[in-house]
Amino acid sequence: MMTGSQTPPPVVHHPTLSGRSGLPPPPPPSTSRRIPAYEKILIGPACVFGEMMTGGHYLEVLRCARQMSGSPYPEIHRSLVSESGMVGAFYRGMFPWGLIQCAKGLPVLFVQGEVKHVLTAYSVVRRDRVEPISGVAGGVAQAFFVCPTQKLKVLAVASPEYAAMPALQVIRSVVREKGALGLFDGLAAMCLRRGADWCIRFTVSSRVKEYIRSRKADPEAPMTLPELMASGIVGGAFSAVTHPVDCVITNSQRPGLKKTDPVSVVRMIYKEGGVKGFS
Repeated sequence: MMTGSQTPPPVVHHPTLSGRSGLPPPPPPSTSRRIPAYEKILIGPACVFGEMMTGGHYLEVLRCARQMSGSPYPEIHRSLVSESGMVGAFYRGMFPWGLIQCAKGLPVLFVQGEVKHVLTAYSVVRRDRVEPISGVAGGVAQAFFVCPTQKLKVLAVASPEYAAMPALQVIRSVVREKGALGLFDGLAAMCLRRGADWCIRFTVSSRVKEYIRSRKADPEAPMTLPELMASGIVGGAFSAVTHPVDCVITNSQRPGLKKTDPVSVVRMIYKEGGVKGFS
């Protein structure tokens, strides 16, 4: 009870408290520019180089030859070994085209990471759409980077003559026949395939990571290496649905082909091998 000489206590205002909950408002999203993840420029090519040198390149050689000829893998292997020997077949088209392609991880990881940062920092799209959109952006960037070297590698796989030519002579031969744009045969299909492929990879692997974290006692605990590998493998397995488009790319780049637009190539593949031609 106050007397006449006493004054009421001052009213303390809390400007940070708002609404009925009495909680401070959430901070606005940070839009400050961070340093781009330049380390991904080195990580991507290093990972691809290790894969290509330990058998990944030869698997691509077998895949390209199968997509162009439709022959069984054992028959393709025997044919390549008879033409180039075991080591020559194992690294056919690797130097320099496959070696240059080791840098194909650069545009994917770097562009995807930068697009993801912008979409997240500025709340451009819903959170569940960030991974698909950034994955498509990274895949399309990779398509423009990879298309010329993929074209030259396919020529080396398809023809022993091209495989024996010096690198600059192969480029001159393509440019003389089709012009500089001949190095980009199959670009439309490659943009579609790479964009869809990386969209699926990043989206599925992200969902798998979220599921793994939700099953942990501490969802904030760092993921283990096997957990990260499992999420990547599942994402890669789901991306295999884009394989039929990859068949269109390879056949768009085969030597001697006049019509390389996607519609003409799809008709040619179906005419030569039916539905199995896309497998």
